[in-house]
Amino acid sequence: MDLSSCKLDIDELINEFAEGESTAFRDMKRVWLSKRFSYIYEARPPSNSSYFMQALYAHAIGYIICPTSLSRRLGGLYCLYCLYETQPFKPPFKIYISLGELKKLKDLVVEAKEKDIKVVSVLVKRMLDMNIFLFGFVDINEGSVAERVNELTDLQNAHIQVAYKKLLANTRIEHFIHMDLGMELDLDVLKKMSTEYTNAKSLAIKGYS
Repeated sequence: MDLSSCKLDIDELINEFAEGESTAFRDMKRVWLSKRFSYIYEARPPSNSSYFMQALYAHAIGYIICPTSLSRRLGGLYCLYCLYETQPFKPPFKIYISLGELKKLKDLVVEAKEKDIKVVSVLVKRMLDMNIFLFGFVDINEGSVAERVNELTDLQNAHIQVAYKKLLANTRIEHFIHMDLGMELDLDVLKKMSTEYTNAKSLAIKGYS
């Protein structure tokens, strides 16, 4: 599936947003509306919608984790949120994000707080409260979109979703989801917490079966 034109559209959106080193979410909304960017979904394939959405999400996340200007990284975050909110799919496709990418997102929140860009922490908290993320191990630089979709498909299996709800109340991942992203948290700790989550998930699935 060739999504190069869609990725180019995202590039142009973020480039226009970052032209004046903008950091305001309202500026992203203005650029999004002026470009009628929601028409990007007109290019969606008749099938494999999950791959399509995860490819768009992954491209936006690429800006968040890239060592570039703050404006472009914020552009990636704002674009990611808008992609989720404006998608035509019901129920909406959640955003797959790896632990390494999540750490980069936390770093972005910390930097924005230091520069008194308050909307960033509010926006990320809203994304967490809405439970729009699915956490995994495959980074953009370590695996393809197909691998991310495969892992995502497993997570969205009906039995796993039931088990997922049961185990959240009994594992440290719940604390992690609702934690203050401004707190320091080593990647090793993230991996340990994710391992605990994986083990708990396996036990919950066995119990459900």
